[in-house]
Parts: sequence; structure tokens; C-alpha cells
Amino acid sequence: MIDSFEELTETAVHVENTIEDYDDPQVGQSGSYTHELFDKDGKKIATTTGGFRIMMRRESDDQLMAYLTNDIVLEDGSGSVRIQGWIDWGSLFSGQWVYYPGVGTGGRFLGKTGFMGWRPFAPGEGGAEVKLIMFATPM
Repeated sequence: MIDSFEELTETAVHVENTIEDYDDPQVGQSGSYTHELFDKDGKKIATTTGGFRIMMRRESDDQLMAYLTNDIVLEDGSGSVRIQGWIDWGSLFSGQWVYYPGVGTGGRFLGKTGFMGWRPFAPGEGGAEVKLIMFATPM
């Protein structure tokens, strides 16, 4: 069985970070956040909390690489998912979809694996488009 949530909108509730210059982020800088996810009808379906830390510059292209963790909890209490993985920092602001692996940690998602797709709105608009797809995992 597939659990699919598409056409979601993410809005920031609380964001903190140590990035001093967004045009020149540095290894070691980090942040944390709380976001809310809304369906296409504007109904809040989940809250996400997480963080990131810029860990290194990739030698092949000098791109900053960060590690992200993100816990998604459905508003109705029926399930939770842990998203975590490496972020190519430049891809976050490219306007293209980026994908992160996820694993079900509770409720209807327990024992499933999948991914979260994320694409930011235009700079200055705030928020992002989100997809959450979870699959039954064979044992």
C-alpha cells in the first residue's frame, strides 16, 4: 500500500539559524525549524520539526553539503515519518525538486520507507511545495 500526500504547501512557523551571510554560508553553520504542511484545500495536515548543519564542501564541485533531519507528524495522530539525509546546499535554492529519503516511525507509516520531495517558492515568497510518498517495505 502506498501513502501519498501531494500538492502540499509548507509554511514556516519558527526558524533559527547561525548563517550570518546567505550569499556566503559556511561549514559549521546550522539551523532548526518548525513548519506546517497544508493540503490543497488549506487544511493543516502535519507539523514538521528539524534541523540542518553544513558539514563540508564537496571536492568534486566545491558545493556545500549539509545534513538534514526532519520529523513529520500527521495532525490527526495517525502517523509519523523521519526524513534525513544529505543536502546539496545549492539545490535548495535552484527552484527544482529535491528529494530526501524517509522512514516511518509511527502509526500508519511504521515499517514503510519512502521520500519527501521539496521545492521552494520563488525567492521572497517564503514556503515550499511538498510531496510525501511512503511505500510498504518488504520484510
